[in-house]
Amino acid sequence: MIEILSSLGCRVLKDEPLSMHCSFKIGGPADFFIEIPNELALSEFLRIISDGRFCILGGGTNILFSDEGYRGTIVRLTGCFKEISVSGDEILCGGGALLSDVLKTACENGLTGLECTAGILGTVGGAVYGNVGRGDKWISAVIKSVEVYKNLKKELINREKAIFGYRKSGFENSIILKVVFSLKKDMKNDSLKEISKNMQKRLETQPLNIPNAGSIFKNPDGFSVGKLIEEAGLKGIYAGKAQISELHGNFIVNTGGAFAEDVLALINLIKEKVKEKFGISLETEIKIIK
Repeated sequence: MIEILSSLGCRVLKDEPLSMHCSFKIGGPADFFIEIPNELALSEFLRIISDGRFCILGGGTNILFSDEGYRGTIVRLTGCFKEISVSGDEILCGGGALLSDVLKTACENGLTGLECTAGILGTVGGAVYGNVGRGDKWISAVIKSVEVYKNLKKELINREKAIFGYRKSGFENSIILKVVFSLKKDMKNDSLKEISKNMQKRLETQPLNIPNAGSIFKNPDGFSVGKLIEEAGLKGIYAGKAQISELHGNFIVNTGGAFAEDVLALINLIKEKVKEKFGISLETEIKIIK
């Protein structure tokens, strides 16, 4: 596998520490870590791996790897999968493109519609997969189409046939190759103002300068999970070197040298105490990879 994929331009690493590839800075080694630069190499990888275990990694945000690592192959899409182009009011980008680069491209071309993604780290593929956004605005609102690999075949899915919900999409068993965003001209030049406002809000309310994975739990209907955690008296609590953020209760931070088991201990504590105090069962938003 290594020789074939290397000949197709892939970067193949063995026993690669996953702590180096996620925003939490936590995780043991993966058996293989492969960066795939084009569709030919991806097709060949999928043929070779067959029934083998693998996981597509976006920007490494909103994810927690186990301390034991991953017995299988972690894949990151690079090369042509990071390309971004503009055609009129549309932006075409690969699933591996950074969301921040797409937002920057939109601003440079006077296009509006992606402001709700300001400050959200990760790739386009991960953002579409998790239907990211802020408040009542979601990235799915400006998606025109998504091209995916599913069951070893390429499919083009138009927005009206896609299924999106709160922090989820219908692409759980697919590899997102390309996305087309349908935006609008920013006639009033309001885009930069909204981006600045969103970024300032994040800086004031989220621990962006300490390793974390973003929101740990989904908000239950009608509730702010951050406020529930705060009212349960859990902000600031430690487990090892992991801490429930004092700035925002729905964030767990790695204060330096935290293990996945520390984070999981805090997740379980939060679930237990919120259920005990409010009768609400919390659902994790981050993906836990073992």
